[in-house]
Amino acid sequence: MSNEPGWDAKAIGEIAADHYGNFTKMFEHHDWPERGQDMMRKVQMHVKEQYGSIAAFVEHHKASQ
Repeated sequence: MSNEPGWDAKAIGEIAADHYGNFTKMFEHHDWPERGQDMMRKVQMHVKEQYGSIAAFVEHHKASQ
């Protein structure tokens, strides 16, 4: 993973688009309740809770390609 500021948000956004189609579909897939602007405030929390870290989330989705 990169030490570059914002790498985590960029990685989550790319995975949301590439693997799910968009943030709403990613939230629906994971049964995360927020919608609209609330998604952006909660996405990193949900990813860390479900996958352990942003890096693990990225690795999980690389493996499933």
